[in-house]
Amino acid sequence: MPPTTKSVSAPARIKQWIVSALHSGSGQFERPYLKKHNESNIPGLFIVGDLAGAPVIKVAMAQGYEVIEHIASLPGAVGGADKNLFDVVIVGAGAGGLNAALQAQERGLRYVLIEKEQIANTIENFPERKWVYAEPDSQPPKGKLWLDGASKEELTRRWHQIVQENHLNLHTGEAVLGCEKKDGVFCVTTSKGQYRSKRIVLATGQRGNPRKLEVPGEEREQVYHRLYSPRKYKNESILVVGGGNSAIEAAVTLSEQNKVYLSYRGSEIHRAFKDNYRKLNEAIAAGRIELLLNSTISEFGEKEAILRTNRGAQDDVRSLPYNHAFVLIGADIPREFLKSLGLKMENEWEGSLLRAATLTLLGLFGLWIGGGRTNWAAIESIPGWTGWLVSAGALGALVQFGRKGDRFSWLGLSFFVWYTVYGVKFGKEKSFGRIEIGATNCCRSSIVPGRFGTRCYTPP
Repeated sequence: MPPTTKSVSAPARIKQWIVSALHSGSGQFERPYLKKHNESNIPGLFIVGDLAGAPVIKVAMAQGYEVIEHIASLPGAVGGADKNLFDVVIVGAGAGGLNAALQAQERGLRYVLIEKEQIANTIENFPERKWVYAEPDSQPPKGKLWLDGASKEELTRRWHQIVQENHLNLHTGEAVLGCEKKDGVFCVTTSKGQYRSKRIVLATGQRGNPRKLEVPGEEREQVYHRLYSPRKYKNESILVVGGGNSAIEAAVTLSEQNKVYLSYRGSEIHRAFKDNYRKLNEAIAAGRIELLLNSTISEFGEKEAILRTNRGAQDDVRSLPYNHAFVLIGADIPREFLKSLGLKMENEWEGSLLRAATLTLLGLFGLWIGGGRTNWAAIESIPGWTGWLVSAGALGALVQFGRKGDRFSWLGLSFFVWYTVYGVKFGKEKSFGRIEIGATNCCRSSIVPGRFGTRCYTPP
């Protein structure tokens, strides 16, 4: 039976529109909200690696090691009477997850490492013979997992060897379907069973969700979002889109046997490893790569891609011939899965827009009454202190709800301050008389609503 489509009310649509506008600043780099020690908004659930903003292997390894060290230092973290209760369940057998499991074993924690595909799945999906860097050079690796500059084949071989030598409690081919916390214990449901645990370390990464340009023609057969075997492409015109390490490495490798166009929307490339900079500059100098900065792809045609380059006053439009294209612009976070676990995202707009708007208007209304006579017979009899009390109560409520995570309350409070201050400033600039909200010598004045706020003036 097909799902029914639920109608969205007008207030809900307004809230969605406002949230979209406010949330747009977070852009494509959204990630889970984390506190100290990489702990999420759910106590006992920690996030490391790519999901925690650490796409570099060495940094992800360090996070896995440090989180386990923190967990092991907590009271009652190790062992207990319930033999069916794990100390920690680790999800994801990449750099962060493997290092976390090795350290959990080192510290005597009862653990299990769950991976839905294979060990180091992200690295296994790198192009053949891709060089894996051990940057940053100034930071030594932490933990027992081996890391040095090596080809992806050598790195994964070493990691498999470490897993076998340490007899890690690793379950591959097992996907996590859900996670609930009840009475202080996590219940993790997978495709093969259930696990109860005191704590969770989430190290799943996000490479399984490649980001797309969302332009016409991107679904064509010759447009890819991953590069597996670069050496099978020969004597072709190839378009690579992106400015990170993956895009640069793909462009450099492909340029050995092809003409490559590298399109990047920025004015300069600034996020690459230093060795990648060197290789890219060498390929550009040799004429193997044409670097197209400040450029965006607007369409993938059958044999040509339409590229727009920002030249200031207007865009230059160019048709680029291509046999294959690789869009390597990162990955989207698995937001739906994370939200199903109850995780809060950074810069997330949660709370009640209606409540915040009501309290803000109530606060302004209180100022209007408290500042003096309103010239409205129905309201003039209300004591001024009542208005101040209403305003203070409304603003106090905004602060309280804001401290509980309602970001709309902070927005309402900001609007209240802006509206009041700007109203006073506007009144002064326009010479509307003496502007003084809430002043004690305003008893003979009137507070009237203005277009940009309230103004207090003394009648002639």
